[in-house]
Amino acid sequence: MIKYEKEPLTIENSLPNGNYEVTLTIKAHCDTVYDVYSQNRRFIVQDRKIRKGEEQEIKFIANVSDIKYSNKDFKDTGVRIYIASDGDITAISAVSPIEVPTLYIIGDSTVTDQPSEYPYDMERTYCGWGQMMPMLMDNSIAVSNHAESGSTTQATKDNNYTVIDSKIKKGDYLMIEFGHNDQKIPELDAFGGYLENLRYFVNAAREKGAIPVLNSPINRIIFDENGKIFNLLGEYRDAVKSVADEMNVPFIDMWTATTNFFEPLGLYTSKKYFRHDEESQDYTHSNDIGGGIIARLCAKAIADANIDGLSQAIKQDMLYIEKPVVSPDAPKESNAHEFTRLKTIGMGSVPADFDADISDFQNK
Repeated sequence: MIKYEKEPLTIENSLPNGNYEVTLTIKAHCDTVYDVYSQNRRFIVQDRKIRKGEEQEIKFIANVSDIKYSNKDFKDTGVRIYIASDGDITAISAVSPIEVPTLYIIGDSTVTDQPSEYPYDMERTYCGWGQMMPMLMDNSIAVSNHAESGSTTQATKDNNYTVIDSKIKKGDYLMIEFGHNDQKIPELDAFGGYLENLRYFVNAAREKGAIPVLNSPINRIIFDENGKIFNLLGEYRDAVKSVADEMNVPFIDMWTATTNFFEPLGLYTSKKYFRHDEESQDYTHSNDIGGGIIARLCAKAIADANIDGLSQAIKQDMLYIEKPVVSPDAPKESNAHEFTRLKTIGMGSVPADFDADISDFQNK
């Protein structure tokens, strides 16, 4: 990944809600590298090289959809394309409506479309895994990400899902991933309100003929003194699994996938994949590097789950994850003692007894 100093080239097409096939033609006037995003920074192409005088054509599916967030309504006015590069490039687009199934995603800040600032730095930029999914799927399915930072199952039921409920139809998919914010609310305990809301989403999708998919939440990278990641969301993972078994729903175990990936790396290396700068470190929210890894873990699990139509849409050649190099000089450090900082960095508002969970909890 590279850094961009200037604002991306923007192309906007005013269009109603729906799915659109986009043909983007890019011409370079110097050797350069570029990224392509659609809508709210959903990744289409990343770090693609182009030579001076070369033209490249990219076809992708863009989903235009209004979103009802908890504190505002977002009216989507058309297809938006962003081409980020420090080189001299020009681009034209052709857009046409297309009928394909839609993968609707609901979740929290670890899933949502996170914005970026410019100059762009992939290590300082928040990234939800959901915004990476269009890059990992072929043009047989559109991705519509309705996840929202700070959201819970209850808030999404009351807000975000109301728009999806008016659009979702037979043949579509609903992917559901929550836990980080539900965990902070007593009424949304794992086997209480949280579990009941998961059942609600499953039934609501099925009533429209759509296929629900249940994800366990990604784990936080909070390590103990023995180099193990604290099991802070394991109960929520188990609740998701119980609903998936009970209601015969595909289960994508993101908690286990992220724990198994980051734990062997240790805290020192894992922190590089979560948003950080010289003054702060996040332990919950991935940056653009980590977001790409987590999205690939999700896509690999989808491909292996044999979900009719959805599994086949995963681009197998995009699932490779380069093995991170664990520094031999990594200090022996624990972030259990950093809980005071965690209350404002990456954790938000937490229950009063959460400190005890971090200091005393033993991994299952």
